[in-house]
Amino acid sequence: MDKNQLKALAVKYCLEDLTDSSKPGTFLSNLIRRLELAPDFIPEITKEYLEKAKLKSLLRYACKQLSFDEYLENARSEQKKRVKQETIKAEKNRKRTLVKRLFQKYDLPVSSVEKADYQKLKTIIEKVDQGSRLDQKEIIWLMIARKGNYYGYYTHRLREKYHKNEADFFSMEFKKTKNPWDAINASSHFRKCGQSKKANTFLEKINDTILKTKKVNSAFKTTFGGVKRDLKEFDEALSFGNQAHILTPNNFRPCTLLGAVNMELGKYEEGQSWYEKARKLGAPQKLIDDDLRSILMRSDKSKRKDLAKFLYKNDPDRYSWVKNILNSSQSSKINSITDKIDSDAQ
Repeated sequence: MDKNQLKALAVKYCLEDLTDSSKPGTFLSNLIRRLELAPDFIPEITKEYLEKAKLKSLLRYACKQLSFDEYLENARSEQKKRVKQETIKAEKNRKRTLVKRLFQKYDLPVSSVEKADYQKLKTIIEKVDQGSRLDQKEIIWLMIARKGNYYGYYTHRLREKYHKNEADFFSMEFKKTKNPWDAINASSHFRKCGQSKKANTFLEKINDTILKTKKVNSAFKTTFGGVKRDLKEFDEALSFGNQAHILTPNNFRPCTLLGAVNMELGKYEEGQSWYEKARKLGAPQKLIDDDLRSILMRSDKSKRKDLAKFLYKNDPDRYSWVKNILNSSQSSKINSITDKIDSDAQ
């Protein structure tokens, strides 16, 4: 029989939804062809096949327990159930594939997710992907749920998307409220998702007249200075940092900004002086150390070694981790910790 004849037979027996029914040489297509040509002999292996394939009506018809009309009535019912089940299965597979792709989008292969964490993580990722905000409890859960990983499930890409959502939220809030703190928060989040140019454009349009207190004016200049630092406009970054420090001399944030900029300019003594001042004003030691790590990792080879030498000489115990960098043959090892740094430093 040719393909068209097999297809016609598959339709006749209400089996066209099963691919093998119209494919030449398959067990099922050979079976229904035999039923047409020699229906009186049904081997045991055929009965076993029909049992396993759950084609109960076809088995009964082949065993002469049903007339063909009775078979058709039952076969149509079976076919409807099969089609319905396949539709449900296809939809489940489609959703499973979409979730798999979504997880991969944020560098989280489904195979790496603990079974107990799957549903909660899926809900959080879908929420972030749709542009919704996360609360702090959800962020903390992401960071601590997957033990053995530095950031848990809170991958670099997931953090970037979270910060983008926050930046969009606060920039929209600022348009409505003209509250400078919304602008400052928006700028901070734009920086953390790698959109410092967008932050720069956003901040440039803000009128200084809304900065009515020293505290808000200092915070605005500090975040603007941080943006300028990201864009390597270091003179402007220093200017903003100095203005912010004059406005709020007891706030450590302008000091960390000035420390970072001076370090990046190669003015290590001055940079360290600003960091020490920040520490005395309450800056967490971890914030300063993470900032220095970040600067080190982003520096070119020669500057990286110079800064590593300066830090190690300044405090060999505290900066013992720079020893690998001092050994040029091991300098490539620093790449393994680059992704662990998500410094909030100014």
